[in-house]
Amino acid sequence: MKKYIFILLLVAISAFSQEKILLNADKKFKQERYPDAIKVYEQLVKDGDSTVAVFQHLADANYFNANYEKASIWYQKLYRLDPNCSSEYLYRYGQSLKSAENPKKAIAILELYAKKANSENRSKLFIKYNGVANTDDKLTNAFKTVNLGVNSTKSDYGGNLNGDTLIFASARSQNVADTKYRRTEQSFTNLYYTTLKASGELPEPKLFSVNTYSKFHEATPAFSKDGKTMYFTQNELKINDKGEAVNGLYKIYKSVFKNGKWDASVKAAIIVNDTSRVAHPAFSADEKYLYFASDMFGTLGESDIFKAKINEDGSYGKPENLGSKINTEGRESYPFITSDNKLLFASDGHPGYGGFDIFVLDLDNPNALPINLGSTINSPMDDFAMVWNREKKTGLFTSNRKGGKGDDDIYLFEEVVPFVFETDLTIKGTLQDIVSKNYLQGAQVVLLDNIGNVISTTKTDDKGFYSFEPIKSNLTYSIRIEKEGYDMQQKTISVSKYETEINVPFVVSALKVKFEIGTDIAKLIKINQIYFDVSKYFIREDAKIELDKIVVFLNTNTEVKIEIGSHTDCRQSSIANQILSQKRAAATLNYLVEKGINKDRLTAKGYGESKLVNKCADGVKCTEAEHQYNRRSTFVVVE
Repeated sequence: MKKYIFILLLVAISAFSQEKILLNADKKFKQERYPDAIKVYEQLVKDGDSTVAVFQHLADANYFNANYEKASIWYQKLYRLDPNCSSEYLYRYGQSLKSAENPKKAIAILELYAKKANSENRSKLFIKYNGVANTDDKLTNAFKTVNLGVNSTKSDYGGNLNGDTLIFASARSQNVADTKYRRTEQSFTNLYYTTLKASGELPEPKLFSVNTYSKFHEATPAFSKDGKTMYFTQNELKINDKGEAVNGLYKIYKSVFKNGKWDASVKAAIIVNDTSRVAHPAFSADEKYLYFASDMFGTLGESDIFKAKINEDGSYGKPENLGSKINTEGRESYPFITSDNKLLFASDGHPGYGGFDIFVLDLDNPNALPINLGSTINSPMDDFAMVWNREKKTGLFTSNRKGGKGDDDIYLFEEVVPFVFETDLTIKGTLQDIVSKNYLQGAQVVLLDNIGNVISTTKTDDKGFYSFEPIKSNLTYSIRIEKEGYDMQQKTISVSKYETEINVPFVVSALKVKFEIGTDIAKLIKINQIYFDVSKYFIREDAKIELDKIVVFLNTNTEVKIEIGSHTDCRQSSIANQILSQKRAAATLNYLVEKGINKDRLTAKGYGESKLVNKCADGVKCTEAEHQYNRRSTFVVVE
């Protein structure tokens, strides 16, 4: 008995120990100490603790630290264990698969996500663009990129230029308070600078300024046009219960260049709520607004892009969310505004190549759509923090793509093909009757902008064709089409930047028509005759096309009941023909029922050879074509 008690005690102690280890791992995960948490979770899996919660945290810890290939492995294990996992895990799984360069499987998983989260903006964008980036292959050759020589083996990112001086964030080791950031196991990032020499060389970077330095993070500087005002991201110092200065949340700080040096930085009081993160500042083109990323109240996703007015007294207006055209349920961050008022931003919510992708939006055009900058700028990994001098056709961006020097690297890019934000295109289409398949002439077609203003009108020609040209790309339009006797239709289309021609066909239904008992629907809607092969009663392929028109009519006129009358030619005996025609009527009825028509609305009656439509009775010599006219079906209204 004592032996069993001892064994039970060991089991209880082991279970308690496992629970304690799991709680420790969860604590590290909550503190964003992802490398430490991953080690503990992986050990728990080795020890047999393969639960949904462990797989969730293992996958997320890798995902949040941009270890997408490993994340895809753990998301796969999670999905196998819990196929009904939340849509957010499906989205991250699909994104991780893209970064792991498994696009086919990524699309399959993201299709599951889109069905599960069909109300989300990300889902709608995925469906709208079929899961691929809103871009064009032409952009592949629009830019050239090169890895800058200043990158280290650690994270270097968020580069910006102030004159000929490059300022950027780096996690490279340095002697001053070289403490580790437990999320990445690298040093906290500080601002570094290097000034371009006349020879074109960039000297070894140095710490930027003592007055903008802290023992925690500094990153993503933004400079005014005169180069004397800088906003940047910094971790706020917080005092804990022990009186120690500890790492707080990201905030935006401001420093001004005076008397040959940058003065002590001051936190920009953009929002009062200290529980929100505010980061990655950018000046508007006229320097009247400050753009930034935040997870403050009112965000649509994990982080959104906002703007706030910079008042003359140095205070800030109420932050404005840039809305769902830009922000999604995912992460939108790293804004930058070009001198010609184009917004650059990074997103993992808009369809792209994997991880963060860089997008551009024309702020001067209220109808413009975000454009993915293509596969030279964007990679399967994270691409972000782009600055673009549109006059000089050059700029910088950050990427952790394969082939770099370290973690995140800064890349120089050159615009080798002029980048334009809109091109001329043609919108065209046809108008067709859904039942008869005839093309309809004389219909009025109206082109409207996204707020309902009429841009142009035209009419369909004798082939049912219409067109509008030239029309500007990278916009959203509506097309309304009206034809007397038919239902009005309107379609909304979003035209991407590089499309040169779009086909928008319309198929319309006739309004309900008046008819009486005894009317043959086949004649009313002018369908081709339903014919059968000799001595056969199966439905031919050409007959199915016509029967589908009957289905449309019956679905439109839901109170109508009909008699399906089937007929034969005179060959064979009258009894045999009667039996054959009944089989033909029954086969026709069954086809309509299979297409969703209630059986109670249908009657099948075989008439044999009793109602011939021509002279081809017994004893009369006729051609095969003439006999064919008698092998038919009718659809007569009986109620």
